[in-house]
Amino acid sequence: MNQNMDRVVFVIVIAGVLSALGIKAEPVTNADQPAPLSYHADWRWVKGAVFVPTKDVNEAQQWDEYDPAINDRELHYASVYGFNCVRVFLHYDIYLKKKETLLREIEDFLTRADKYGIKTEFVFFDDCWNQPDKDLLSPDYKYPAPIFGVHNSRWIVSPGENVRKHYAAHKDRLKAYVQDIVNAHKDDKRIVFWETYNEPAKSAETRQLLKDSYDWIHETGTKIPLTATGRKFAGDPYSDFKSWHEYGTYDYTGAPDELCSECMNRGGQTVSGIVEHFKDKTGFILWEFGIGRDNCRFTWKEDRGHPTKDETSKPFHGVVYPDGHPWSIDDVKALLGEEGFARASLFAVEYYKDANFAALAKKSVTPMIDFDLDTERGTGSPDASADVPQENFSVRWTGAILPPALGTYTFFVDGDNRVKLFVNSKLVLNKKTADRREISKKIKLAGAQPVEVKIEYVHATGDSSLHVVWSGPGFDRQILTPMKNGAVP
Repeated sequence: MNQNMDRVVFVIVIAGVLSALGIKAEPVTNADQPAPLSYHADWRWVKGAVFVPTKDVNEAQQWDEYDPAINDRELHYASVYGFNCVRVFLHYDIYLKKKETLLREIEDFLTRADKYGIKTEFVFFDDCWNQPDKDLLSPDYKYPAPIFGVHNSRWIVSPGENVRKHYAAHKDRLKAYVQDIVNAHKDDKRIVFWETYNEPAKSAETRQLLKDSYDWIHETGTKIPLTATGRKFAGDPYSDFKSWHEYGTYDYTGAPDELCSECMNRGGQTVSGIVEHFKDKTGFILWEFGIGRDNCRFTWKEDRGHPTKDETSKPFHGVVYPDGHPWSIDDVKALLGEEGFARASLFAVEYYKDANFAALAKKSVTPMIDFDLDTERGTGSPDASADVPQENFSVRWTGAILPPALGTYTFFVDGDNRVKLFVNSKLVLNKKTADRREISKKIKLAGAQPVEVKIEYVHATGDSSLHVVWSGPGFDRQILTPMKNGAVP
């Protein structure tokens, strides 16, 4: 317990003694000491993940190049796999760069998450990893590609060192950053809590920003509680409820009114292990949902001084790849439970190391067929951990769909190379050309009866993309999704 917390406990104990003696105690104020922890809730419902779209190298790009379609797609994945909360990092520099746009995009994100039954918490400040590029505020700034083999190679602190060194000059703008966002959502039921600071150091300058941001949020009158990472970090005295990070050997479970806001590394933990560890005790938030360009599939020890030369067969962090399939089916079974998994709306999917559906690399599941991959090493493959190459691979999806009514349905495939779509074993679409284009076909289907579908895709070279869409009586074009129990994993 740190010195500030000792003071909080002392004040609480003395107040209790005075009350028992019938003596009214006046509030004790101290410019350097916030109010004691005061929020009580039951966090056992939380099954969350840090959410960074797989196309982005860091939290700044997540908002600077906000993509509604990819956010929607990956939030859909998250909901199907049982996540009900996402932890989302903001960045001070993006507020300075495009304040009004950022505020609109935060609202857009919250609307999309809420559509899938997912609550959101936002992180304002962070002491981890790299300093922001001096050109980040430039309107034509280009985010650098990830450094292969380096964990979290482009993640940046918020605010940067220059802001912290000139804190007085930036204080009003830092306050505006926090309060503009909170005031726009201070009674927003889509937001479950605010997080002022991720892993705050115990330095004097960090404590100052911790205290100030705690005060700034409470000044707005928001009823949404706030927290900052505690235990070995400095956040406990500046939180309405305790939160901590659990990356050890499952040595701490907390309590229902405390929350594990970060956990799960496959160096010593597993998704199923985390689920079991916290079951009926408190909630948890995994680092992280997607396996993408932030490079958290590499381990902490694989840093800029010690990059690995090889792709990893076991991602250090992350649950789901950009095309929607999990690294391990066991991960999503743990999150959903066996019965929940059996009821999930999933296609079965098979990945092959060749272009002829001969060398099977992996069997998995996915909620839909809707992805775009580029040629970047590691993330250019649909699953590099299973040795699926970036070029000359093939994929087969099978499952069942449920047309809602008798009538004519149109199926669309938009892919970069060869694609076949079968409906009830009949070949309906056959794209033979190597260029990216969309083709479609109308067919009649009976209503309220399961229809078996199979999609076969062969990728050659270049960017890999496939989007399978349908429309029909009562609905316009939408991504083809399977009925419940549609997969046969």
